[in-house]
Amino acid sequence: MSPSASSRTYSHFIPLILGVMVLFAYYRLEFIQHPTLGSLTYPQAALERDAQKVPLFDADGNALLDERERPREADLELNGGQLLWFVGASLLLLGVWNLIEPRLDATIAILVSLLGTLGVAYFVVFGRTYLSEGATYLGAMGVGFWALLCLSALLLIQLALPRVTPSPYFKPSRLLGNQEAVLLFVIVILLVGVGILNPRFLAERNLLDILQGNAYIAVAAIGMTMVIITGNIDISVGSLIALLAVISGRMVVNDVPIVIAWIAPVVLGGVIGAGIGWLVAYLRVPSIVVTLAMLSVLKGGLIIWTNGERVTDMPLGYYLAQWKPLGVAVPIWFMVILSLVAILWMRYSGLGRSLYAVGGNKEAARLSGISERTVVLQAFALNGVFAGIAALLYATQFQLIQATPPPFLELNIITASVVGGVSILGGVGTVLGSTLATILINMIRSGMVFINIDPFWLKSVQGLLILITVLADLLRRRNQR
Repeated sequence: MSPSASSRTYSHFIPLILGVMVLFAYYRLEFIQHPTLGSLTYPQAALERDAQKVPLFDADGNALLDERERPREADLELNGGQLLWFVGASLLLLGVWNLIEPRLDATIAILVSLLGTLGVAYFVVFGRTYLSEGATYLGAMGVGFWALLCLSALLLIQLALPRVTPSPYFKPSRLLGNQEAVLLFVIVILLVGVGILNPRFLAERNLLDILQGNAYIAVAAIGMTMVIITGNIDISVGSLIALLAVISGRMVVNDVPIVIAWIAPVVLGGVIGAGIGWLVAYLRVPSIVVTLAMLSVLKGGLIIWTNGERVTDMPLGYYLAQWKPLGVAVPIWFMVILSLVAILWMRYSGLGRSLYAVGGNKEAARLSGISERTVVLQAFALNGVFAGIAALLYATQFQLIQATPPPFLELNIITASVVGGVSILGGVGTVLGSTLATILINMIRSGMVFINIDPFWLKSVQGLLILITVLADLLRRRNQR
């Protein structure tokens, strides 16, 4: 039973209070208040202008720095600066969550400390670069800078405060057995470790590229997660995405309305997915056999149809993935919104829960009145829909569409699902895990570049991650018997 409101103690309000303080201090940073001043050059320029009694701004508040005082390559203050905003926003969400579920107090304290690690990482990166650049303007950083440093330390210290004893279900030790929590922890470690080795890894542009670059894979992994949870698999998804992308591109080149060209891959994906699901569910053909055949049919048919020629000359309004509403690229919006919708749907809807029932124990599901055939067909149909959405994002991210699927696309999508905690045997897994795994894999790829490791090692790392995850799943199942 959840504690009542009267049982809430001071510790339940800590994340919310710290979140407000972090965001307030963040927006007090000089280079956030006055972004036109750039980075690195601002404090030194400010000191020089103060010494010369030269104003920093005109009457309208516009910066008076000349071109020579614009941002330099180092971007000292801005590298990782967006992490501080992320820390503050995440603290607010955790604070609200803590008030709704007071039993999670000790668990949330651990997550807050992880956010504190990100905050401290920014200052470690700042200090390392500051010393290497031989800068001398630390005194001009302003109160917001020092307040954030203290708050980052507090985020770590708060873990030592006494907490309300959690119920057995919410023991913090359970985090170690939770794949999503492990992925989140590894992501934080990567951000901190690679960011310290190369501060430019934490630059806003690179962090957005990490999220945006493989967003369409995260979307495709949502559908793959549903299929694998039912105890099946689809290894034709990469070829399907490539085919749907080319169809969409050729439609718009041939003067089909842009909206129709956007909708077509989603609808066709659903139809093709339903066809695959019908073969698996009603004809009892193993899914790996059906999808292996479809992989060859789709890939070969695509090459014959296009003659290997790329699709070009799409109208400007077609490039949906290049839009940036509210400053955030559309693929990121799709990845976040679709992941949230899928998480809630799979947890609270009847069909969503049926996926787990069929994948976990087909006989028990049948006795409960669940139609295995219907569930499997619907899972493959939804997989096709998500593949269609992924194809749309893939087709509209660049100025041309290749006639062949990206190398190892199927492997990347399946890897995201499996590393995200989806059991290859079915019945276990979440969309949150697959989305986090997609981000992690792209972060590993980017990190390799920034610390000068041959990116060809990535495939070895992916294979190792799959092997470790499958072995961990088998051990977990053995311990549950």
